[in-house]
Amino acid sequence: MPEEATYPKIKILFVNIIAILYKATALNVSRLHLDMREVKQLVHMSKQEIWMRQMFIFLISGLLLIRFLLCFVGLVTNIVAIYPILTNSQPELLMPSIFVQLFDNVILNIYEIVLGYAAVRFLQPEGLAVFAIFLTKMFIKTSCCISVLNIYSDKHHQLTTPSLSSTESSHESLHRDSSQEFELVHMLYR
Repeated sequence: MPEEATYPKIKILFVNIIAILYKATALNVSRLHLDMREVKQLVHMSKQEIWMRQMFIFLISGLLLIRFLLCFVGLVTNIVAIYPILTNSQPELLMPSIFVQLFDNVILNIYEIVLGYAAVRFLQPEGLAVFAIFLTKMFIKTSCCISVLNIYSDKHHQLTTPSLSSTESSHESLHRDSSQEFELVHMLYR
């Protein structure tokens, strides 16, 4: 029985530590700068009008910058989430991590897919095969992120809803306490 009770805790703790390590390695300002430069170079190679190229540079650079900033926020929320995972208390400390994961891993992935399609459609129309590979990669990435999000929300649900055995024991103790109270009061008035 103890092995069954500790497996979910070990699983979510392992996922949380991997997320912390990944986000800590992704916080590299020089890599962000190189990615921003590469975006400008790749977009300027297309033969579109200047306003369209500038729009794509703005949208893609904005996505990179938001992801970079969310690495900081996600790192902090994952560190904070260690406490409720280990102690099985204060489930509200899991909520920031759930919200950041929802925004970073689901909403921004959908935005990235739409932006990738628009970039292939307008900037590199001959790159449809590359988009198919990109779409497959994003589908797998989003599916994995949603399963991790489900692990966190299951843990939050587990911590917020009392288990059946604890409800029964608290109900029994309430009944026992109230019956003892009744006996005490009844003895006082005799």
